[in-house]
Amino acid sequence: MLKDLFSYMRLRMDDRLNGNRRSKKIKYPFQKMVIAAALALWSITAINVLYSNFGVSGKDKIISAFGSMTYTDVSSSVSAYGKYGEVSISDNAKKLILEDIAEKIGINQYSITDMVDEEYNAVKTLSQTSVNGDVILKFITHDTSQQYIYVGITLKNVIDAAFTYEEIVKEILNDLEIDTAVNVNLKGEIYGKLDADTKDTLADALLGKMGAKIVTQNRTDDLYTIYAYDNDLKEYINVGQGKVNVNLSITYDETKNRTCIYLATPMNNEDL
Repeated sequence: MLKDLFSYMRLRMDDRLNGNRRSKKIKYPFQKMVIAAALALWSITAINVLYSNFGVSGKDKIISAFGSMTYTDVSSSVSAYGKYGEVSISDNAKKLILEDIAEKIGINQYSITDMVDEEYNAVKTLSQTSVNGDVILKFITHDTSQQYIYVGITLKNVIDAAFTYEEIVKEILNDLEIDTAVNVNLKGEIYGKLDADTKDTLADALLGKMGAKIVTQNRTDDLYTIYAYDNDLKEYINVGQGKVNVNLSITYDETKNRTCIYLATPMNNEDL
């Protein structure tokens, strides 16, 4: 398995050295998570070595801290929303743009639909659902000429691969000249409802293992969310007077009787 991982990394390095950045197509097969699985197993020991000898990146710390907890279920997501431009675009052109994004993500069994949402925006949606996760791409037109693009990727039972897809989405947006944040969100579920002290202990442990400093917080039963800043993470957004690149939220799902822990960078933009 390690041999497969390092072979993959070597081939990717060759691609970067020899290919043209604008013309190359990054592919990470969405249906086959072999490399991600190898990375997940390898990182269990490798991250510990990095901590003790070389130090780790902010994203490695997120994976290590989040992965150290015990959950009944885990998932992760990558999302971005930004303005494509102010220009009229044909339906066929929108379709081609969405299909190009889908190819770079690595999906090819998708469907495309058209609708008008509650705000009277024209929305062309490309979507694919699989046992490994879901992909939703949207081309949204407001007032005929204001164009927006949404990218959403959900991964089931895996967290490590989210940061690989984050880099893919960043390059897609860079090629489209869309300047916006790419959000990565890790989600873990625990059976039952946690009391206030247990939630505080869990939250402080996660942030402590990352070394993230709290910027602002609200630790109530109705809204439990903490915004923090980690120097080892390059990206950040401004919230009030402070920089923020880590968002930890805890909610309770009465229907499933599960407590949900969300650890996002730079911000969780999912419905809680």
